[in-house]
Amino acid sequence: MSKPKQYVSRAGTLQEAMATVAKLAGVVTEAIGRWGEVEIIVRKREKRRSWEQNKLQRKWCAEAAAQGDMTAEEYRGFCKLHFGVPILRRDSEAFREVYDRLIRPRDYAEKLELMQEPIDSQVTRLMTAAQKTEYLDACWQHFTSLGFRLTDPNLKGMDPAQYKEAA
Repeated sequence: MSKPKQYVSRAGTLQEAMATVAKLAGVVTEAIGRWGEVEIIVRKREKRRSWEQNKLQRKWCAEAAAQGDMTAEEYRGFCKLHFGVPILRRDSEAFREVYDRLIRPRDYAEKLELMQEPIDSQVTRLMTAAQKTEYLDACWQHFTSLGFRLTDPNLKGMDPAQYKEAA
């Protein structure tokens, strides 16, 4: 039997929350019918990584590829494995369990391949904005310590905590 899918609704305003509450009775009725028992959780929403952060990550990988000996996708896979996986393993018990069971036992070359297209294991897509900032900091440190020149998010007075693209 497949694991039931959870119902998630996000609200940033009282109006959005009330719209969700209006749907809740039907969702709970269906869930109890399918699963018997349900758990209802209300918690603070952690903002996911931003489009700007993702765009900067891709830009840095392309810049590294222009200066190094790997493709942008290979650098992306390297960063996901070396910087992203440790962050998610530290912060998510569910990620750590699945990663350790399915990917950790594999050899290094296979792990790198699993991080890249076409498999493209989810790593940065699962991150909060704060985790993605930590990830980008690690990427910046790594590449600039090797002498790579990357777009600096501090240009044009931009806050490095937000990693807005400066180019």
